[in-house]
Amino acid sequence: MLTAESNSEVEPPMSPGSSKNATTARVAGRPGVAGATSAAAASAPVLNTNTAIKKLSCLQNLRFDALTSAAVVEFIGTFLFVLTVPLSTIQNAEMAPISIGFLLMSLVFSFGYLSGGHMNPMVTISVWLATSSGEGYATFSKRRLIMYLVAQMAGGVMAAFYCMTINGRDFPVPSMGLSFNRMLRGFLAESVFTFVLCSVVLHVAISQQRNNNFYGFAIGFSVLCGGLTCGPISGGVFNPAVATPLIVVRCLFSFSESACTPMASLWVYWASEAVGAVCASIMYVALQNVGDEV
Repeated sequence: MLTAESNSEVEPPMSPGSSKNATTARVAGRPGVAGATSAAAASAPVLNTNTAIKKLSCLQNLRFDALTSAAVVEFIGTFLFVLTVPLSTIQNAEMAPISIGFLLMSLVFSFGYLSGGHMNPMVTISVWLATSSGEGYATFSKRRLIMYLVAQMAGGVMAAFYCMTINGRDFPVPSMGLSFNRMLRGFLAESVFTFVLCSVVLHVAISQQRNNNFYGFAIGFSVLCGGLTCGPISGGVFNPAVATPLIVVRCLFSFSESACTPMASLWVYWASEAVGAVCASIMYVALQNVGDEV
């Protein structure tokens, strides 16, 4: 899903038969020009649309470089994804994984060509660990890693405050309980399905088959299935950018006495998801047999 960094600009799509250097349009408001004689039509003023857009549009100066664009869409995508989690849970908790999974599909297909469509720090770490120099995304540098992680966590925090504005201070957050048994069950569930998610991303978006048209479906359905399976156990998070901002913001600003209870299990989310992400990277690297006969 990630693409190599490039500072080259993409030309706008041209209509069939049009000329790149002479794209013109007739000025509106002149009745009869279309059916006029060739002489009259020739005397009609023309407007070079490409030049006009470049002169009139202030957005031309706001174009980001490739890495900044990737970080921006990671922020936006994570914000939308994290915001959907508590709001969909409020409306219909049983159907929430479906809306979350389908939104992730849309975000991956929308932003995948710019950033890879991670929207998840553990996916980013897993991709960074699994890609070696000259293979896959060789441009996935430490700087890119840091920018992605900062953008994703910032998007999650923004989504938590936005959710609090929409729904009040007591919005639902992931929780797996305080007992050792429930934390152990949550650890096992989160680690396994984070492994599934990261493995799917690596194998459909990073490997030799990355140039496919189905990667968004595979990633979105992985989250959907994980949410339906692990929702009653751990909340089906598989994403620190979801659990951490929601739990911390609710603890800091809610008036409920039990608002900070999920903080006790926050470390379990980080630890279990990190284990799953690292294991996915190790397995991906071990399975690669480029150049070997199958």
